[in-house]
Amino acid sequence: MYKLLKFNIFMILIGILTACANIPTSLQQFTPEVSLKGFKLVKLGLLEQDYQLKLQLKNPNPIPIPITGLNYALQINGQEFTKGSSDKAITIPANGEEFLEIDVASNLMSIIGEWKDFKSLLNKKFEYALSGGVNVMGTSAAIPFDYKGDISLLRD
Repeated sequence: MYKLLKFNIFMILIGILTACANIPTSLQQFTPEVSLKGFKLVKLGLLEQDYQLKLQLKNPNPIPIPITGLNYALQINGQEFTKGSSDKAITIPANGEEFLEIDVASNLMSIIGEWKDFKSLLNKKFEYALSGGVNVMGTSAAIPFDYKGDISLLRD
C-alpha cells in the first residue's frame, strides 16, 4: 500500500511539472512589438508644435499583457524628434493588438527645414526609429523594443 501511494504521488508531481513546462515563464521571451502607426499635427507654433503619436502594440503571447506604461525615443531621418514616457495603462489581449495615443511637443521644422514646398511635404515618407521599453505589471524591468519604418508626416 505504501509503495502504491508513493508511486501515485510521484506520478502526480511528474504530471504537474510537465503541465507547467509549457507555460511561458517570462514575457521577455515574447516581446511586444511596438510600431508607429499615426503621426498627427495637433497645434502649429513657430518654435514648437504639438503632435499626437499613435502607437500600435502587438502581443505574440498566448496570454494578455497588462502594460502599466512605457518610455520611448523617436528619431526622424536620423535626428532626435522626441523622447519621454507615458503612464497610460492598457492590456494587450492574447495574440492581439492595442493602440496607444501619446501627445508630444517638438520642433519638426528643425528636422525638415530644408523643404520649401509644404504640399510635397504632406505626401513625403520619412524614415523613423522608435525605441524604448514597455513596463509590464508584475515585472521590475522594462521590456525593450526597437522598431524602424517609414511614415507620412503631418497626416493621420
